[in-house]
Amino acid sequence: MYWADQRAAVLYQDENVSAEDARRVPASDSRQARKDDWQVSRVLLHEARSAMTPGAVLSLSHSGGHAICAQAPAGWKLGADLEHMRPRDVLRLADWVCSPAEAAALTALDGDEQRERFYLLWTLKEAFIKAANLDFPADMASVGLAPDAGGEWRLNAPAGAWRACSWRVGGAWMASMVWLAFSDNAMSPQWRAPTVCPLPPVTLIGHWASAAG
Repeated sequence: MYWADQRAAVLYQDENVSAEDARRVPASDSRQARKDDWQVSRVLLHEARSAMTPGAVLSLSHSGGHAICAQAPAGWKLGADLEHMRPRDVLRLADWVCSPAEAAALTALDGDEQRERFYLLWTLKEAFIKAANLDFPADMASVGLAPDAGGEWRLNAPAGAWRACSWRVGGAWMASMVWLAFSDNAMSPQWRAPTVCPLPPVTLIGHWASAAG
């Protein structure tokens, strides 16, 4: 898993952008925040591509001038999402994207604990939308976490032996990664960052496997 913050923008070079991305470069009159987001994410994408083995798969996510890029071997299904844990009306959003069990669990929390749990669920769901080619927002409530008969939270995933990890990055960011491999998939993702972006503290919040795994 690769990480970058606003400092990575100094490494941006037009010639390192893919032909597809070159058609999506923000216009010169775009907001500076959008330009920063673009440059940071494309620097990170270039770094990940430079280190990848043939056929490897990538999943990019960016938010507020920060970005992550997950990398996995060829043939894997992979999704990653990064979110800034800013204050929001999380219970209102939970009615829209969470299962009844997830929404009830959020209602039982408050303050920072509630907000962190919401962003954990949101990033897991977004990662599944990318990895399993699901519909946004229609399929958000169908994936995430679900309690088992003993009350333990398990991965609620599409069919297959999916695995997932969620991390708190620094004090303000939540990141999740989900993957489906065609062989042993019990890996432990490792974090790295460009030299201009010291990696902030990364705390593993959860590591789950679907029932099929």
